[in-house]
Amino acid sequence: MTPQVLAIIMAVVLLVAVILLLRSYVLPEKYAVLWLVASVAGIVLSAWPALLDTISDFFGIEQPINLLFVGAFFVILLLLMQISLELARTRDELRKVVQRLALDIEKSSKDSDD
Repeated sequence: MTPQVLAIIMAVVLLVAVILLLRSYVLPEKYAVLWLVASVAGIVLSAWPALLDTISDFFGIEQPINLLFVGAFFVILLLLMQISLELARTRDELRKVVQRLALDIEKSSKDSDD
């Protein structure tokens, strides 16, 4: 099995896994988009390796594999940014819920004292 065929198989397996996780509602749509794009890009670049050479020449990158590392690093940064934003949003929602709960508890304790 050549490395090109192995890369195509791995990218297709990733695509199928993302679709199955998406269909079973394990992976939310907002996270799945980035994974779908990455897996399709992996299939395309594995099937046509000359395309990677052309793109790396366009950006002035000497070795095409370095372009893959830069692309993977960029995808990881996007995932980290997305997760950080979701964490911040969840933290704010939790703070609001806890504040409302504290007000409700205080109100119910005042009502029971009266």
